[in-house]
Amino acid sequence: MKETYFKILLIFLPFLILAGAEIAFQWLNLFPREPLFIEKIGQGQSVYQVNPYVARRYFPPDSPVLPTLYPETFAKNKSPETLRIFCLGGSSTAGFPFDAQVPFPQQLRLMLIDAFRRDDFEVINLGLSAINRYSVLDLLPEVLEKSPDLILIYMGHNEFYGVYGSASSYSIGQNGEWIRFYLKLQKLRIVQALKTAIDKLTPAGADKRSSNESLMRSVIGKREIRYRSAEYTETLENFRVNLQQILQKCGDRKVPVILSNLVSNVKDLAPFGSVENKKLSKTDRIKLEKYRSDGKKFLEKKAYAEALKSWQAAISIDSLAANNWFFAGLANLGLGDTMAAADHFNRAKDRDVVRFRASEETNVIINNLAAQFHLPCVDMVKTFRSQSPQGVVGNSLICDHLHPNPDGYFLMAKAFFEKIRHQKLSINVPPNYIPPTHPYFVTDLDWDIGLLKIYRMTHRWPFPEKDVDFQDYTARNEPQSAKIAYDYIFKHQNWMKAHYEMAAFYTQGQKYKNARDEYKAVSAYFPKIVDPIKRIAQTFRSEKNWAAAEHFYHVATQFSPNDGMAFYQLALMQRHLLKIDEAIQNMETAVASSSLTPEQHLNAQYNLAGLFFEKKQTKSAIKILEKLIQLHPEFEPAQKFLQQLTSSK
Repeated sequence: MKETYFKILLIFLPFLILAGAEIAFQWLNLFPREPLFIEKIGQGQSVYQVNPYVARRYFPPDSPVLPTLYPETFAKNKSPETLRIFCLGGSSTAGFPFDAQVPFPQQLRLMLIDAFRRDDFEVINLGLSAINRYSVLDLLPEVLEKSPDLILIYMGHNEFYGVYGSASSYSIGQNGEWIRFYLKLQKLRIVQALKTAIDKLTPAGADKRSSNESLMRSVIGKREIRYRSAEYTETLENFRVNLQQILQKCGDRKVPVILSNLVSNVKDLAPFGSVENKKLSKTDRIKLEKYRSDGKKFLEKKAYAEALKSWQAAISIDSLAANNWFFAGLANLGLGDTMAAADHFNRAKDRDVVRFRASEETNVIINNLAAQFHLPCVDMVKTFRSQSPQGVVGNSLICDHLHPNPDGYFLMAKAFFEKIRHQKLSINVPPNYIPPTHPYFVTDLDWDIGLLKIYRMTHRWPFPEKDVDFQDYTARNEPQSAKIAYDYIFKHQNWMKAHYEMAAFYTQGQKYKNARDEYKAVSAYFPKIVDPIKRIAQTFRSEKNWAAAEHFYHVATQFSPNDGMAFYQLALMQRHLLKIDEAIQNMETAVASSSLTPEQHLNAQYNLAGLFFEKKQTKSAIKILEKLIQLHPEFEPAQKFLQQLTSSK
């Protein structure tokens, strides 16, 4: 009997040791997994902050570029009036390659504020570049714990090359069950300890990628995935299962979800990879080459009908070659048949063996699951087509292969907004509200920052290659904008500083409206900071628009009631507007403030005396000046003013 117990003990001993180590690591708080949210104290209350480095869960330490989240904060205890929306997805949700207020979650928040004229909206952007639904499924439980009122999901382009994707360099196989189990295992401290040990034992330089390598190129494990191959089909099935589980978990918690299908640049970007059918006979190869040669010549001559016949003949021989469909789409577009063109462009995208763009079958899965779970689904493809020249999505709204430009991100925000408008949520959108036609607070500098970021990327594989460097980039409008964008990206990475530098440039050239736009962009993204509001007021002051300047200085005093200079400037504007009583009241507040420098305090008292004089309260003015001179006899303007007042009695 003892021998039996001993054998049982030996069998379970490794598990007991592991369990003991896990308990000890938890008790000592060793080897924790990167959390999605970090609890902090902000402005006197407990808040949650988004962890910028949560992607360390998924990417190895040698990853050349780690995608990060913006460290947004939101209240730990959500008020009943607050609408809390989490946005989940990949780089298009993150807003790549643009920053700050450009991504659609930020534009959506600004739209909600504009519609309701209140600011208790939390639209939290959890978009991470190069992740797919495995990572979203892993993050979801932490999101559901934070009392979301709504979850928006825009994702599906990264199923092949995103981390854990079937063709990713960060892949651990194609078995979906195993990958999901592996992600659950990572919650254990002993697993995190093992990963740390492996990383430290890895020899320096082993399997390290170039630090100059872009994230887009670094995620490529296998370049070619053929259309409807076994690997293609299995990947889409894993996508379907993952999305189904995400929606099931949200449904179990009764959290509303809005899905969206996926949009790509199909018109202005030829397939990254087009492969021929290797089983073609020699005769068919000769015919195919002739049809292609003729088709290209006809396109160059704009003989679109003849071009279409040639490319249709090429398709009849090899229907899997993506380029055959793409050039047939161009011919249809030339003939004005936009529906046929869109169909051919989509078929070309689907057959593109370098799978950075989601196929139409991915959109079918999204639409089917939305119907299965009775969820609203934004038809983003239709939305983009409606605003694209000739009704086909291209460079007008997409800045590369699938990432929208600022106009495109704004269009995404409007599309989600319209879906929210028709949902039974805790708010009802004002029925008469009409969104604007242009993005909120986006300047040329914001455009240049994003377009400059991807300038070299879009001239290297998998894009058509061209030898360019960042110095070859041409600014969207003002050349100085490109220079400031370059300094921001490669030197200081301070977004506010970049906008302030651009505003200073415009101010120097007396382009005050342009300067205001830069300050408004900063204020929109940092709504609790008073400085950009005061700078907006200063631009109006420079234009001698006293009423507008007064308004913004008044806003500044509401934001920062202890800011003596805001009250000081407000009083000066009211003096110009002959609002002397209000000016006196605000100047007195400025004088009483402890935030003024000694010099500012002297000037405030001096101006207060002047206001009393204009109010014909000379005794009050003299009293202020006498006290001022007593404390600061060297202050000559006060002496001269006092002499003027006393001599005129």
